[in-house]
Amino acid sequence: MEMSSESVKEYTLRMRERYSRMTGRQAKGVLLDEFIEVTGHERKYAIKVLGGSRGPSEKACRRGRKPRFGPAVDKALKKLWQEMDQPCGKRMRDMLPLWVGHMRGIRQKTRDSLLEMSPATIDRKLRDYKVGTSRKIRPPRSENAIKAQVEIRAESWDVGEPGWTEIDTVAHCGGDMSGNFIWTLTCVDIASGWTEVRP
Repeated sequence: MEMSSESVKEYTLRMRERYSRMTGRQAKGVLLDEFIEVTGHERKYAIKVLGGSRGPSEKACRRGRKPRFGPAVDKALKKLWQEMDQPCGKRMRDMLPLWVGHMRGIRQKTRDSLLEMSPATIDRKLRDYKVGTSRKIRPPRSENAIKAQVEIRAESWDVGEPGWTEIDTVAHCGGDMSGNFIWTLTCVDIASGWTEVRP
C-alpha cells in the first residue's frame, strides 16, 4: 500500500530529525536503508532529503542573492543596446548617461537601475542576444597558417587604364545576420581609385 504525499512528508520530517541526531556512519546507513524501503526513493536523493537539502513537495530554493534588475530593466537595456549599435558592456556603460535621459515610456526607477549597472552585468544580461561561438578562436601560430587563411590573388593589378574594377559587398548588420539590414555594393576602379557605393 502506497503512502499519501502528506504521509511521506510527515515521515520525512521525522526521519530527518532522527538522521541529524545520529553520528555514526553505520547507524545513519541503517536509517537510510529503512527510509529508502518505505518511500521508494533512490539512495542519492534520499541522502539529500535526509541531509536537509530538499524534501518531497518542497520547492527548490534559489541560491545566491535576489536579482536586482527586473524584466522591465532587461527590456530597456536590450532596446538601448540595439539603438547604440550593439557596443560592449564597457562602452555601453559610459554611453548610458547620455542615452537614458532621452528614452521615452520608461519609469524613473528603470532609468536609475540602468545607470547602476556595471559593465560586467550589462555583458551578462546581453549574452543571449550577442552572436558568438562556444569555441575559443586562437590565433594561428605560424606564417603558413596565416597564409592558408588569407586569399592570395595570382594575377597582377598593374593596370594603367581605367575600367578595371574590384567589386565587393558589405553587410551592415552589426554581426547579426538575422532581421533587416542594408547591404552595400562597393565598386573601386583599380587605376584611378574612384569608388562607387550603392546600398
